Amino acid sequence: MPILDRILAAIDRLFLVGANAALLAMLVVTALNIASRALFEQGLMWAFPISIVCFVWMTFLGFFVVYRQNKDITVDFLLNAMPAPARLAGRMLVDIAVIAFLLILLREAPELIQRQVGNIEMVGLQRYWLSIPFFVSCALIALHFLSDLVHALRGHAPREHHPVGDI
Repeated sequence: MPILDRILAAIDRLFLVGANAALLAMLVVTALNIASRALFEQGLMWAFPISIVCFVWMTFLGFFVVYRQNKDITVDFLLNAMPAPARLAGRMLVDIAVIAFLLILLREAPELIQRQVGNIEMVGLQRYWLSIPFFVSCALIALHFLSDLVHALRGHAPREHHPVGDI
């Protein structure tokens, strides 16, 4: 699993950069729109659609990063109060449940993508390009939980966040 963990860590870093780039693009487009309104008394018609696309991509790229870096919200005080074997069983049950849910979602992905037809006005992209990062993140999160399940089965402690070079 060390190879999978390294690959996931590298993708985590790449997705973090991508999410930040989308945020920066939103900032630049919004600043240009504000400047255009101030200087020319006319806004940029394409600013809002591009900002929406960047926001969606930022969110979906960040989806994987949140789970990978253990920044998600968990309610595990009951699990933490249990003896070690019960914590291990709970951890494995959560891993299996998340993997199962994501596999069901990914099984439906091709049909969902086919339903997303038409161009995004003023951006020129097909609508399905909005959801591609979501499904990629779902697949990566499933691999992340699979890795955690294997680590749990081997008796390893839950993974803490590690920068790319530290795994």
